[in-house]
Amino acid sequence: MKKISTLIICAFFALASCTSDSVQGPPGPQGPEGPTGVGGFIGTAIDVTGDFTADNSYTLSLFFDDINLEVFESDAVLVYVKVGDGQDDADGNPIEIFRALPQTYFQGDKTIQYNFDFTFEDVFIFLDGVNSNGTLLDFAALDAEFRLNQKFRVIVLPAAFAENRQQLDRTNMNTVMKELNIREADVIKQ
Repeated sequence: MKKISTLIICAFFALASCTSDSVQGPPGPQGPEGPTGVGGFIGTAIDVTGDFTADNSYTLSLFFDDINLEVFESDAVLVYVKVGDGQDDADGNPIEIFRALPQTYFQGDKTIQYNFDFTFEDVFIFLDGVNSNGTLLDFAALDAEFRLNQKFRVIVLPAAFAENRQQLDRTNMNTVMKELNIREADVIKQ
């Protein structure tokens, strides 16, 4: 009984000494300022240019760690392929025309598609396709215009930004970049 009463007294003392009327210490130092973004959101655009060859299995890859870009599992990634140049802008530079992936093209009896997949670590842009008889396409036999010197723009959309912009036309790269306040000069060249 003596042990139980001692234990109860100790427990009561421990609970009674935990009050919220203690003096708070001084605040800690100010942390570093984070990067600015549109409404707190930071979107990123990266240009990836390359050749689809047998050596790279007709796949272009972008690893976010290679460009020191942190992407979260909840973020969305959009990819666009350059399909040509439009009229010149005010500075005399041609305006690039991009289309959202996947993009499908028909060349004779071949169906060719640029497509992509992504994780929070990487993006893989690849050629896919079939012949009209359903057999897999021989990518090496494709015209060079489909395989060589292809330019893609990868845009990382922060999850909260994408959730708050349900009406955003994600197929229009210029609209997405404008909403994210990404200028052409901000695009990371890979």
